[in-house]
Amino acid sequence: MSSKRILYLFTRTLLHVGAGASVGAIDQPIIRERHTGFPVIPGTALKGVLADEEPFLKKSGSGKWERTDVGREIFGDERTDGENTRAGSVSFGEAKLLAFPVRSGRGCFAWLTCPIILKRWAREARLSLSLQPDQEPKNNEAYFDKATLGDKAIFEDYIYVWKGEFPSNGQTGAWLTQLGKVLTDAVWKDSCSKHLALVNDEALAHFVRAASEVSQHVRIDDETGTQFHGALFNQENVPAEALFFAPLVELRPGALAKITPPAVIQIGGDATTGLGYCSAEMKEVGE
Repeated sequence: MSSKRILYLFTRTLLHVGAGASVGAIDQPIIRERHTGFPVIPGTALKGVLADEEPFLKKSGSGKWERTDVGREIFGDERTDGENTRAGSVSFGEAKLLAFPVRSGRGCFAWLTCPIILKRWAREARLSLSLQPDQEPKNNEAYFDKATLGDKAIFEDYIYVWKGEFPSNGQTGAWLTQLGKVLTDAVWKDSCSKHLALVNDEALAHFVRAASEVSQHVRIDDETGTQFHGALFNQENVPAEALFFAPLVELRPGALAKITPPAVIQIGGDATTGLGYCSAEMKEVGE
C-alpha cells in the first residue's frame, strides 16, 4: 500500500474558494497561483471538508459536535489550550488544476490542459509519461480529436489549428488512457477522449482568467423587495466540469486507509445556493 494517494475533484457546479480580497474589477476573486494564474483549492479547505465527514465526528454529552478518536488521529486535535495536542497523520496538498472547460465552436465545449499541468500531474501521480519538446504545441496549435472538434477548433474566441491527436507514450500507453482512469464520473469518463485538447502553457494561463465565470449579485431589501442601495458586487467562480488533483501523504502508516471521500463533496462558499459540489475519488499513485 502506498503512503501517497491522489484525490481527484471534478466540479459539478460552480466553485468559489475565495481569495478574501478584491483584485482589480473582481470584488470576490477565487484563489489562484500567483506565478501561473491557475485556480487552486488550498489543502486547508480539503482537510476541513473531509474532517467534517461523519466517521470523524460525534456528538458530545452536551450535544456539540467533536472529533472522534480516529478524527483526531488523522486530522489532529481541535483543542485550543495548547496541552496534549498533536498534529494529524495526513498531509493534505493543495488541489491543482488538471483540465479547464471552455466554449467550443464544435462539440459544444472542450477541456483544455497544457504541458506544465500534465508534467505536474505525472510527477505527483508517479506516472512514467513524458512530453517531448516537439510535442508541445505552439501558439496557434493544439492537440485534439479532429472528428469531434474539426480541423480548426474554436476555443472561446480563438482559432486553433489541429496539430495531431493527443500525444501518446509508447511505454505506458496514451496520456488520454491515463486521464480517462482518474474518475468514474460519467461526464468525464465518457467525454474525456473526445473533448480534451492540449494547448500551450501561455494559452491556458489566458483562458483560466478570461473564461472563469463572473456573476453579479445584489442584496434585496426585505421590506421593499427591491435592490438594497450600494450592495452590488461581483463574484468569480471556477466553472462546472473543471478537474483538479491533490496529493495526500500519510505521515504515519495506515492513516490514508481510514479516509474514504464521499462520492459527492461540497467545497468552498455558497453551499446553500448550490456552489462547490464536486465528484470526488481517491486513487493510488501509479494508477
